[in-house]
This record gives sequence, C-alpha cells and structure tokens, in this order.
Amino acid sequence: MEWTMTLERFGSSIGIDHLVPDEDNSCSLLFDSQYEVTFTHDEEDHSLLMYCEIGSASELGKEACLTLLKASLLGAETGGAALAIHDKLDTVVLWKRHDDSLTDTAMKEAVDGFLAQVMVWKERLAGLAKEHGSEETPAESSVDMNATNNFGMFV
Repeated sequence: MEWTMTLERFGSSIGIDHLVPDEDNSCSLLFDSQYEVTFTHDEEDHSLLMYCEIGSASELGKEACLTLLKASLLGAETGGAALAIHDKLDTVVLWKRHDDSLTDTAMKEAVDGFLAQVMVWKERLAGLAKEHGSEETPAESSVDMNATNNFGMFV
C-alpha cells in the first residue's frame, strides 16, 4: 500500500493526478516523449524495479557487448543500474532495483538519476552500434528464458 501512495504522490509532483499501478503492480511513464520507464513493485521482495529499453540488441557486435558488460560491473559506470539484453525482445535494457520504502524525495531523486543514466546509455548504445556494428554478433543464448526468475518483467 505504501508503494501505491508513493507512486500517486510522485505522479502528482509531475502533473499526473491519481497515478496508480496496474494489476501487475507496474506502471510505465513516458518522459520527454522518448524514454519509457516502467516501474514494477515486488511486494514479497519489498523492491521497486525501474527499467527502460534503450536500444536494439541485434545491432551490437561482440566488442559492443563487452563494453556494456564492463560498464555494468557493480553499476560502476551506470549510476548503480545494470545493463542487460532481452533476447526475445531484441532489446538492451537498463534497470535498477530500489528498496520500496523510498521517501517522496528519494523517489524523485531515484527517477531523476535513472533518467539521466537512460539518456546517457541510449546515446552511448547508439554510438557503440555504429562503431562496432553487428558483424561479430554474440552466440545464440542457450538460457531457457522460462526457467529464469524475471521478476514479473517482460512477460
């Protein structure tokens, strides 16, 4: 319940009254007409996940993928977020986990910080795709996506 109230207050602070999560406890917002950020709340884990698709995975070659992995290590170059590839959707995703007890101020700061990283990485990803291309695409994934815990995301 606290998460719902925090989301509603956050919505009001950005001019969207009565913002509530859907039946899956998620909510997507479009910022600056180009950055769609989804917020997903996990009641059992007491976590809030923010994620955004930032580009196409198939446009990346091996070197570009290695660059993303290096940057994502412990969130060192991503403001604490992580980069991942969703192969079924052919997208690169930037995501970040927060404890769901964010104060209103902390929520606004978390969203602002995440959006800053989304903007940086969307642009950087486009540059990596141009620079390294897809001539050396990584091998097909052998991971069974149905066997992994996807936190209710990307169903």
